Amino acid sequence: MSADQQLLRVLTRRHTYMLIVGNVIGIGVFTTPGYIARFVSDPVMMIFVWVVGGFLAFCGGITYAELSTRYPLAGGDFHYLSHAFHPLLGFLFGWSTLLVTYTGSIAVIAMGFSHYFLNFFGTELNQFVFSIPYIGLSINSAKITAIAICFIFSYMNVRGTKTSASWQYLLTILSILVLLVYIFVGFSSPRGNWHHLITFSPSLWSLDTLKKAGVALIGVYFTYSGWTVLAYIAGEIKDYQRNIPRVTWWGVGTVTILYVAMNVLYLYGIPLHQMADVIDVGYQVLLVLWGQNITFLFTCMILIAALSTLNATVLSGARITYAMSQKQQFFSMFGVLHTSHRTPARAIWLQFFWTVLLIWSGTFNQLLTYTVFIMVCFGFLSGLSLFRLRAIEGDQTDHYWTWGYPFTPLLYLVMTFWIMANTLLDQPKETLLGVLMVGIGIPFYFYFRKMRNRYQLKRNGPDSK
Repeated sequence: MSADQQLLRVLTRRHTYMLIVGNVIGIGVFTTPGYIARFVSDPVMMIFVWVVGGFLAFCGGITYAELSTRYPLAGGDFHYLSHAFHPLLGFLFGWSTLLVTYTGSIAVIAMGFSHYFLNFFGTELNQFVFSIPYIGLSINSAKITAIAICFIFSYMNVRGTKTSASWQYLLTILSILVLLVYIFVGFSSPRGNWHHLITFSPSLWSLDTLKKAGVALIGVYFTYSGWTVLAYIAGEIKDYQRNIPRVTWWGVGTVTILYVAMNVLYLYGIPLHQMADVIDVGYQVLLVLWGQNITFLFTCMILIAALSTLNATVLSGARITYAMSQKQQFFSMFGVLHTSHRTPARAIWLQFFWTVLLIWSGTFNQLLTYTVFIMVCFGFLSGLSLFRLRAIEGDQTDHYWTWGYPFTPLLYLVMTFWIMANTLLDQPKETLLGVLMVGIGIPFYFYFRKMRNRYQLKRNGPDSK
């Protein structure tokens, strides 16, 4: 790779800390407790699964810290899976991120943002529909707003990684502050009841309770998801051998403390059984504790959290497509950096346009449901790749070594396998459809491999091997 096609290492420890925290903190912590309360009937178990989720993120984070310092390149799992197992597996990971997981996540976040943002302007704007003459297509104001915010953040990321990281710094600071304000305001209310946290369940640690907690952990896992962001931008982090593991510890620790405190507050506000299947638990708790005059505050909190996650997702997702193109496992045009800003501009715009299609079609929620199992599966395989890479590459001293090896990565593997098993049992149809969607990428892998071989033969001559 020529020097002008290499990403610049411009991200400091401060930037990376804000990226990991900002990518994890999102609207999930305000909504996921309603899902968890469907399976967990004891407040102690409710808090326990959030602590376990933080520990899972920690074990996964330091496992990925070694992987990303072994391969300090853009693309993350794409490199680990390709080197440890087979390039096909790395390609399928990248294929799934472009097709659904990353672009779909961006679409969902943007649509969530537009929903809350348009509430400021009343029902008239919310119900506005723009029709395109002669072709019979129409688009509502929520989708227009979602596309616009995706364009803004895509353009901002094209203009420079450091510029995007600076905005991420501001958004993450605001996200942390609003969560701290939420916690302080909530606990300062006398309307809560600490008795909601007291348990009298004799079967707290029974096998059936633990099985249900495993299903609940699916929601917790995805609320914590985002700690892998450093793996995808490792090629742009300064002093990556030291910064990636340290920032992972600090970032995951910060989020775990905030999430546990938030859920203690929820239980202080309303009993656990009243949370089941409630989507806007965070809003309902504030209603109980402080009444009706908090809608504006809560909406601002949601918007800031959504923008912070959106920016980090746009930044990291395009690096995977860029890495695939650099390895000639995708169209080579998307592996070219912007001549001035040295960012993967074409990969960013491809990610944007595919996101627009998902937003316009309105089917991305279904697509994401189908790939729940796949997201966890690739995380499991990447954790497994650490053992494989240590076996085939031998001892290396120029990267971080996972703390507590082999126990911490083994714990990560056991817990992710537990989540996969529960997902398969609880959602077999969606799981199989997710596998099918990823499997569609197999013929594309062989097509790109054929094109790569043909290009190399043409460049090196018929006698080349």
